Amino acid sequence: MYKEYWGFQEKPFENTPDPKFIYYSPQHLEALTRLLYTVVERKSAAILTGEYGSGKTLIGRIITNRLMEEEKKYNIALIVNPAISSFQMLKEILYQLGGEIEKDSAKTEVLNRLNEILYKNMTENRHTVIIIDEAQAIESKRVFEEIRLLLNFQTDDRFLLTLLLLGQPDLKEKVSKIPQLEQRFAVKYHLKRLTLDETVNYIQHRCLVAGRKERIFTDSAYQSIYESSLGIPRKINNLCDISLMLGYSKKLDKIDEDVTRAVGEDLKEYAQTKATIDEKIASYKEVQF
Repeated sequence: MYKEYWGFQEKPFENTPDPKFIYYSPQHLEALTRLLYTVVERKSAAILTGEYGSGKTLIGRIITNRLMEEEKKYNIALIVNPAISSFQMLKEILYQLGGEIEKDSAKTEVLNRLNEILYKNMTENRHTVIIIDEAQAIESKRVFEEIRLLLNFQTDDRFLLTLLLLGQPDLKEKVSKIPQLEQRFAVKYHLKRLTLDETVNYIQHRCLVAGRKERIFTDSAYQSIYESSLGIPRKINNLCDISLMLGYSKKLDKIDEDVTRAVGEDLKEYAQTKATIDEKIASYKEVQF
C-alpha cells in the first residue's frame, strides 16, 4: 500500500526470515561465524539463543542456504516445528536427510536407517547437519535425550553429524538440566538486543535494500523506535511498518517522533490486551482440565 509512495521496490519491514535483508551487527556476524565454524570444522554441536524476534531464525536460514549451495559437501535436516514426540523427531530427521521408511516402522528400523545414511555420507565425504529452530518449544526431556544420543554417531576421529539448536533464552535452562547434553555443545552464543546505533543502522539498511537511499525517519523517530522496541528486530519491524503506513495515509514527507510514539503506544496497548486475554484463556483451561 505505501511501497510506491515512499519509493520502495519492496516492503522493507516484513517479519519474514529473508536473508537478503539481514543486517550484520557485530553480534549477528559473530553468531553466524561461530555456527558456521561449528559446521565447517565438523564439531559436535552449537546452541544459539536470543530474545523472541532477535534474528535467530534468519541466521539459521542463512546457514541453511549456504550449506545447500554446497550440496555435495553437506546433507541437511531443518526442523522448524520441534514440538513433537521423540520418535516423530527421529522420523522427521530421517525424512529430511533423504531416508524412506514405512509408516509403521519400529524405532530400531528408523535408527538403523539413520545410521546407514550417516555412514554413507561419511564415505562420500559429505557431512550431516541437523538444525532445530525454535528448540525452546521442545517440552519432553525424552526428546532432548534422543537428540543427545544422536551425537553418539561418531567414529574414533570424527563426529558423523553436527547439531545446531536455535531458541529463546529458556532453551539454555532446559539444556542445563541435562548435563550430558550441555557438555556436547562446542559453541554457545546468545544474541542480545540491538543498541541505539545498531537500531538506526538496521532501519537504514533495510530501507536501502528495499530500494530507498534517502532517509525517511528523523533522529527523534529513531530514538522513539529504539525506546519502544527495546532493540528487538521483530518489534522494530512492526513499529517501522505501521509508521510508514500511517505516514502514507497522512501524506507526510518524513516519519517523525509524533508518528512513531503514537504507533509505539498503540502496539504496547495491544500487547497488554493480548497478554490479559492469554492469561484468561490459560486459567480457563486449568479450570476445565
